[in-house]
Amino acid sequence: MRVLDIINAKSEPKPQVKQSDSVLAAVRHMLSIKETGLLILTPAGDVVGIITQKDVLRLIAERYTQLEKVEVWEVMSKNLTTVPSETPLDQALGLMTENHIHHLPVVRDGKTVGLISLDDIISARLKRTESEAQLLKDFIAQQ
Repeated sequence: MRVLDIINAKSEPKPQVKQSDSVLAAVRHMLSIKETGLLILTPAGDVVGIITQKDVLRLIAERYTQLEKVEVWEVMSKNLTTVPSETPLDQALGLMTENHIHHLPVVRDGKTVGLISLDDIISARLKRTESEAQLLKDFIAQQ
């Protein structure tokens, strides 16, 4: 599989905004198409940058001090998808993909024991792949 295969599998509308669009318009577009980042295009259609969830969070943290008056329960996600602690990573990844979410609370014996992110899963899979590749190289070198 190539990166182009992933791009081609994505549905419309495309994850992009014009550079003159407001941040609010970009956030609304991200939410409507369930993406975490958007390409930023010039009027001629050239890509000049990207805007991501982290960019928006940084903007909020730096410029909007009235957020000190908003309690987290007012904006939190309430309908949580959770996974048991023994859930295989591939199954957790499937749940995240299916539900368009990036974080899963992990539960053991009815208690939440942590939070796993999409980045956590990708990092773990990458480390496993690198380890397996090294084992194969070592095996081949011994032959």
